[in-house]
Amino acid sequence: MKKSIYLIADPSLNTSLLLQKIEQALRGGLFAVQLWNNWRGVSAPLAVIQQVHELTQAAHVPLFLNEGLEYLKWTCFDGIHLDKPNEILPSLKKQRPDLLWGMTCSNCVEELQWAEQHSLDYISYCSVFPSKTSTSCELVTSETIQNTRQFYQGKVFLAGGINELTLPRLHSLPFDGIALVSAIMGTSSPAEAVLNYHSLLNQPTDDNPFSL
Repeated sequence: MKKSIYLIADPSLNTSLLLQKIEQALRGGLFAVQLWNNWRGVSAPLAVIQQVHELTQAAHVPLFLNEGLEYLKWTCFDGIHLDKPNEILPSLKKQRPDLLWGMTCSNCVEELQWAEQHSLDYISYCSVFPSKTSTSCELVTSETIQNTRQFYQGKVFLAGGINELTLPRLHSLPFDGIALVSAIMGTSSPAEAVLNYHSLLNQPTDDNPFSL
């Protein structure tokens, strides 16, 4: 199974530029797009979500909202990404059985167990490397990632500080893809960047152990 790329985008970016970057990145092939929970200065969040959803729908890629529980009555997105366990998730799932669910995890095994117990579709480890865009995340150890399958069976994404230089250090670890922010959104050619990371992610390796 080929490893995939999960794009995280900041919706406070100029809307025209945000849509342009996401549309280009989708051409490179993405697993999902997430709009980060940063709506500061955005006068019409719902309109932005709807416009992004039009792009992701056309590409058959799910759109996730980071902690977007206030938008549950709307259907212009496909999933919610939680920053931590939320004990009302069972009732939320009954309210919106159509949605996909993911969550950020750290070195805490209980988070993985909770994700498995509540049948989350994926988890994302943050942060695997120091990162300017993941300043609130603790560094996740290689041992934590290696032991994931003891507690959780869904898709596993790695996030934080991943770039062309750090990516090779991840190849010996068990995961399904990487979540990227500035490595895609900060480039002038998002589609080319996505294709390049796809190539780096799925190139043959000797799988020698490499600690983070």
